[in-house]
Formats: sequence, structure tokens, C-alpha cells
Amino acid sequence: MQKDLSYWFQKATKEHWALAQFNFSCAEQLKGIVQAAVALRSPLLLGTSEGDSNFFGLAQAVAMVGAWRRTTGLPIFLNFDHGKSFETVAAAIEAGYDAVHFDGSHFPLEENIAITKKVVALAKKNKISVVEGEFGEIPGKHSDIHLNEEVTLDPSVYTDPEEAHAFVEQTKVSSLAIIIGNVHGVYAKVPRLDLMRLQKIQKRVESFLVLHGGSGTPEEDMKGAIRLGVVKINISTDLRAAFVQGLRDVLSEHPEEVTPSKLLGPSVELVQKAAEKNILLFGSAGKIC
Repeated sequence: MQKDLSYWFQKATKEHWALAQFNFSCAEQLKGIVQAAVALRSPLLLGTSEGDSNFFGLAQAVAMVGAWRRTTGLPIFLNFDHGKSFETVAAAIEAGYDAVHFDGSHFPLEENIAITKKVVALAKKNKISVVEGEFGEIPGKHSDIHLNEEVTLDPSVYTDPEEAHAFVEQTKVSSLAIIIGNVHGVYAKVPRLDLMRLQKIQKRVESFLVLHGGSGTPEEDMKGAIRLGVVKINISTDLRAAFVQGLRDVLSEHPEEVTPSKLLGPSVELVQKAAEKNILLFGSAGKIC
């Protein structure tokens, strides 16, 4: 029987490595990501956002991930990323997702806590081992590249260790998305991660810790965060950029090409390389015996 996602988070915590959550929007991205995990013998966590799920289809994402799980024999999990309402998260649970993330940061805190508790209860009823919560809105623009912009953050938006402790105690979420200088998207310059704050959060919070906005974050900062207990780092923009670059390259060289497999092959290869880079960086390579 396959071990659940919580097992792999616990293992990562003990051994000081992390899983990347690779978000995908299409079957070709998914193929490149899975090929990376196969090549490096890594457990694999995949994600779809609300937008990606609306495009791809909840049932379709579950079916395709299930097919890859069966054919590769790898522990592959699918997370619903940044669900903005109880209804959308419940739909993902009903569709068969392995984990869910309820992002209630746009609600008043008390309402966020109340909805998160409902999500946790529903997930437990459906034997889902990991529910991620969020109470501070992570800055930045999702899955976008802004190389002509710099990001400056007011440390007041960073996660407060005591507030994090209270949120986890009240909601019973198994993982928590935190803000310590991480941002969504890729920019010319981003803040360094506040690892001292992370250390304080880790001491106060009895849940798995998650970083969103891994694309563009300095590698040494991510390694430091993993050493201090972060077990999941979300990667999306890097994969989208690799996919689009492959498509642009082949269209530039062969503008008359109309065969999808020839158009999309280079994109799959570049997505695989981008995923392999992060698997090696986060230390999950070779964890499958």
C-alpha cells in the first residue's frame, strides 16, 4: 500500500530535504515533470491552481496523475493549490485530489479560521492526510516574469510566529504557507528570505512549513529554509517559462511546423530539465529505493 503524503513530509523533516510542488497546466508539462522524477528517483508532488484546474479539469487532472502513478510506480501526489473557497476545495476533494490548500487570506481572520476548520474536517472524512492553510496573502504576481521590476516588501507582512501558532492550533491544518520574503513570480531582484524569522516560526508551529514562490528565490536561501524545516516549496513560473521557451524555439526554427508532437517535444525536454534542477536542489533525488 502506498504511503501517504504526510509520510513523505515527515521523512523530509527528519532528513532535512524538501519536496518541490510542481504546478502544471497541460499534459505536456505534466509529462516533463514526471520524467524528471523518474530519472532522479524522487517522490513527486504535483499541483493545479484554481485557474489551471478550470482549464485542465479536476477529474482530468486526477485521472492523468493516476495514470502516471500506475505506470511509473512512483509515489506521486496531486495537490489543489490556492483554493479560494470552501466549495472549490470540496470539489477537488470530491474529484480525488490527494491534498488540498485552502487560501483564506482574502477573508477576515475569524472567517478564514472557520472555513479552514471545515476544510480540515472534510479532508479527514475523505482520508486526505495533508491540508495546507494560509492566513497572510503571499505577495507578487502568480506565475509571471517581471525582469524589469524589483520587489520590496514591508516586513510587517511577514508571518508572525505567535499568530502562526494560534492559527495552526485553532484550525489543525497539517501544513502552513508562510511569508518570510518569498514572493510569487520572478523579478529582477527579490528580498532575501528571513531565516531568523523562519527559525522562530519553526519553534512555535507544530505543522509542516511551506514556501510559495520558489521560482526566482536565491538557491542558498532555499537551502537554508530546508535546513530549518521547510518541507515543501512551490515551483510554477520556472516550469511555465521553460515550456514557453521550448515552444518559441521550435516555432522560430520551423515556422511551418504543424505536428503537435514535434512542436511540443522541446517544451517537454526543457520542463524536465527545470524540474530536475529543483529536485536536485531540494534534495529529494534518490529517495525512492
